[in-house]
Amino acid sequence: MTMSRSALRRVLIVNCYFPETREPIRLPGEVPNALAPVLLAGAFARERCDVAIHNEVSDGFLEIYRPELLCWPELVVLSGLSAAFDRMLHLTAYLRTQNPGVRIAAGGLAIRSLPKYAQRFFDYVCEGDVEQIVPVIEDALGRDCVAELSTPRYDLAHWIGRGISYAESSRNCNFRCGFCSVTAHGARYRALDAEHLRRQILAMGHRRIVLIGDNQFHGGTQPSFRERVELLRELRAERRFDHWAAFVTDAFFWDERNLELARESGCFALFVGVESFDAEWLRKMNKTVNSRRSQVELIQRCLEHGILFQYGLVFDPTERRIADVQREIATICADSRVPLPNFIFLSIPLPGTPFFRECWKQGRILPHTKMRDLEGSTLSLRSLDAAEDVARFLGTAKNLHGFRAKALAHQARHLWRYRGSLSAAQILVSSITMASLLAPQFTSNPRTLLARRRPRTHISTTDRLDDVYTPRLRVAPQYLEHFVPTWITDAQGQLNPALADDLLAQREPGRAAG
Repeated sequence: MTMSRSALRRVLIVNCYFPETREPIRLPGEVPNALAPVLLAGAFARERCDVAIHNEVSDGFLEIYRPELLCWPELVVLSGLSAAFDRMLHLTAYLRTQNPGVRIAAGGLAIRSLPKYAQRFFDYVCEGDVEQIVPVIEDALGRDCVAELSTPRYDLAHWIGRGISYAESSRNCNFRCGFCSVTAHGARYRALDAEHLRRQILAMGHRRIVLIGDNQFHGGTQPSFRERVELLRELRAERRFDHWAAFVTDAFFWDERNLELARESGCFALFVGVESFDAEWLRKMNKTVNSRRSQVELIQRCLEHGILFQYGLVFDPTERRIADVQREIATICADSRVPLPNFIFLSIPLPGTPFFRECWKQGRILPHTKMRDLEGSTLSLRSLDAAEDVARFLGTAKNLHGFRAKALAHQARHLWRYRGSLSAAQILVSSITMASLLAPQFTSNPRTLLARRRPRTHISTTDRLDDVYTPRLRVAPQYLEHFVPTWITDAQGQLNPALADDLLAQREPGRAAG
């Protein structure tokens, strides 16, 4: 028997987010985008639960754009990256003020970063994978509200159009890079059953590109990898999608047969954690997998097989100078074999990582650094160059100011070089990727070109907070503290004692490799 909608249990799932600009903007065209809310929603029984999803990446801040949802749900599930921890606190304050009986569960990297501290604020603290929502549903709503078979709710993911959709086929990573959040929470790499991937692709309907949003699509055993690729080949033959893309490491390219399998099954692009072409820095970060073979040769091999190669660069100002990164950019611009990076961002001392512990031990973390600052556009570490110079670099050069003419010339040479192996669609995507590097917010939402931009210092000690740290709606007095930033260090640069256990935690790692 189908229940009336008014009798259904009301569930709100929110992907929490702070825009890099620290302005209240929406980025509907952002790639990649959230998948966790889609998977979480699938765990709720459709016949007993009315589920709504709000994705702050594409939809903007909940209290600004959909405040009516604050007093609606019985259960709220919050997820987000490490820097979004304070957004979870803001929403919790609004929800508990307007809807005192609501129960709130929180998960994602933000909670994995501060699992002990988070217990002060949320009814349920979920450090694990999305399946951990099942006992939460049972406790908060009852066993009959758990779906018999979890099927992703792409129908609720309005930010996913007919172009790119998202799926997962594995969890975590089999490498242990020192700066990576996956290393911080210590979970082992796990290839999921191929049927899990099949259900996702069948549930999403036809899409032009399926992005397999794993940390490491090629991890695990070779038979497991081949099984997933064969499934993709089968589903593509059934016209479930046109192409697929995924995240891999350099190890994927060592065996040329992997590229052949990927291309034959419809692989459009591969995103690789290059991070840097500096072998010494890669060694310090335990990313030696990237220095075993010539990265340029591997990139060339990928593109000659007709697969786009996409990557990002990391600037670690504690080990490298601005001039080093500028030389690296100039070298890339002079070499048509290598594409431009998708983005350039700062190294981040994420809680629980070996990099965080090393930075803390060496006194490198700046005073008044906040969780909100851990997003790659804010300097939170003592740098070799003057902090103001690094900040100026972040505000301009990371979007290739000073290199734009060279970048445009490089793009023309690069596309001409691979004109015989790349399709027209891949050439278009490569060009859009370059545009997103030059103007990231504009590419995700052209309206941001006209948005008011207030100055930032790009230094954690002095940078301004987002306007949403000041409550926009009435908040009960006991929840006003939720709008105080979560400090990692105080004015003297000492660790916040309330966070110390989480910040310096050494979680037991899985099989290390590298």
